[in-house]
Amino acid sequence: MPDRWQSFPVEFRGGLITNLSPLQQGTQAPGSATTLRNFEPSIEGGYRRILGYTKWDDAALSGTGLVRGVFEYETEAVAARGTHVYTSDGETGWTQLTDNVTYSSSGITLGGSGKVRFTKHQFGSGSVLIITDGNGKPFKYDGSTFAQITTAPSDASGATHVVEHKNHLFFANDTSLIFSAPFSDTDFSAASGGGVIEFDNTITDILTFREQLIIFTRRTIFLLAGNTIADFQVQPITRDIGAIQADTVQEVGGDLMFLAADGFRLLGGTERNNDFGLGVVSKAIQSEALNFITNSDSFASVVIRGKSQYRILGFNQNFTDSAALGIMGVQFAPQGGDQMAWGETRGINAYVAYSEYLGDEELVLFANDDGYVYRMESGNSFDGANIPASYTTPFLSITDPTTRKNFYKMKLFFDPEGSFDVVLAVKYDFDQLNVVQPDSIEISNVSSTGAYYGTALYGGGTYAENLKFIVDQQLVGSGFVASFKFESNSTDPPFALDAMILEYGQYGRR
Repeated sequence: MPDRWQSFPVEFRGGLITNLSPLQQGTQAPGSATTLRNFEPSIEGGYRRILGYTKWDDAALSGTGLVRGVFEYETEAVAARGTHVYTSDGETGWTQLTDNVTYSSSGITLGGSGKVRFTKHQFGSGSVLIITDGNGKPFKYDGSTFAQITTAPSDASGATHVVEHKNHLFFANDTSLIFSAPFSDTDFSAASGGGVIEFDNTITDILTFREQLIIFTRRTIFLLAGNTIADFQVQPITRDIGAIQADTVQEVGGDLMFLAADGFRLLGGTERNNDFGLGVVSKAIQSEALNFITNSDSFASVVIRGKSQYRILGFNQNFTDSAALGIMGVQFAPQGGDQMAWGETRGINAYVAYSEYLGDEELVLFANDDGYVYRMESGNSFDGANIPASYTTPFLSITDPTTRKNFYKMKLFFDPEGSFDVVLAVKYDFDQLNVVQPDSIEISNVSSTGAYYGTALYGGGTYAENLKFIVDQQLVGSGFVASFKFESNSTDPPFALDAMILEYGQYGRR
C-alpha cells in the first residue's frame, strides 16, 4: 500500500539559535536557523537578505591608517583620519577643516591615535559640532570655524566621549565625568553651573535615556538624574555589570542594548520611574557572542531604527573585509528581550560607525582602515562585490524522528525585490557520512517559476509594491530528519524567505 502524502508548514522565524541540540531545535523551533548569515530577521516576517553598502564619496580621505571617527553634520558626512577632520557632501570630495586657514588657525590638529567621537548641540541659533580625540582638549565646529575649546578644564584634556544632555555638555575622561555650564560649550566654572563627578572605574560610554544620563563603566552602571548642578544626583543601577567595551551601547526599541562580559544585555526601562531591568538576551547565540568578543579587537555599533535592529560590528586588522564579523539583534516586542531574534553579518568591516535619521531617511555610516567612508543599508552589493548569504533550517523531524519520510515537494513562499538566484541544499539524517545526499537545486525567477501578485492591475502594468513568489520545487530523497539550506551570492536586490510547506510520505514502523 503506498504511503499517503502529508504536508508540514514551516514559518521562518525565531532567528539564529545555537544553544539547543539538533533534535530539540528541530522540534521546538522549526522555523529558526542554525546558520543565518547576511539574512536579517525581518519585522515584516521571515528572513530578509541584508542590503549592501556604497561609498559615501568616491574619494578617499587623505593620509594613512584608520579612519578614527564618522558622524553627520548639516547633511554632510564628517570623518577624522590621522590628525585631521574632513567633511563631504558625497559628491565633491573631502574638505579638510583642521589646519586650514579657511576654517581654523594654522596648526590646529587632532592629537593621539584613538577613536574620535562627536556630538551636536543647539545652545544658540545654529547647530554646533563638538569633537573629542582622546588626547587634548575638545574641539568645536559651527559650520564656518573649527577651534579648540581652550577654556575646558584640565580634567577634560584627553576626553574620549561627549554627549549633550539637559543643555549641558558632558565629557567622559577615564574615571571623570566633566560637564559644562547650562547652554554653554566654553564655560565650565562651578559658579556658572559646571562641574566634575568622579567614578570608581573607567567610563566606557555615556548616553541619554529616558531624560536621564546613563553612565557605563566596565563593571557598573549609574544614572544621573536632575537638570542642573543644583539637583544632579548620581544613582547606581547596578554595581555588578557594565559595558566592557566602548561603542557598544545603543537605544533600540525603548531599551538600551550593550555588550557585557557574558554577552549582550538590555537595560530595560520599566513603567516605574528610575526602575530598570537587566537581562542577558543573547543566550540563544551564546557561543557566537563569546566568539565575536574573543575575535574582535574593538567594536562599532549602530541602531537601524526602521528595522528595530541593533547591529554591532567587530574590527580586527588581521581580518580581511570578507571575514569581518558582525551580529544583528532585532527586537520584536516593544520592550524586553523575550522576543529578540539574532543573525550574523559577514563582510562589513567597521572600525567606527554612526547612524541617525535625516528627516524620513535613515543614514548609516561606517569606515575602517582603507580611507573610505561607506554608507550602510545602501545598494545591493558590498561596494560592487557579491553579498554572500545563507540560511539553514534545523533538522526537522516533522512528526516522529524515528520514522523515515520520503520528501516529494516543497512549496516556498518568499518576497523578492527584483531578480534572484538561490541555491537550495537538502541534507538528511544530520548529514552523516554514510547517508546519500541529493544534488543542490537552483531556484531563480525564471519563466517557469510560479508567482502571484498582491493587488494588481495587469492591463495597466501596475503591481503591488512587493512581488510575492510561490515556488513549487520537486524534492528527492528520504530520511528520518531533514534540513534545508538556502544560499545566495550575488548583487541581486534583497529578498525575504517567508515560509515553506513540505509535502512528504511517512513510512510506518517496519
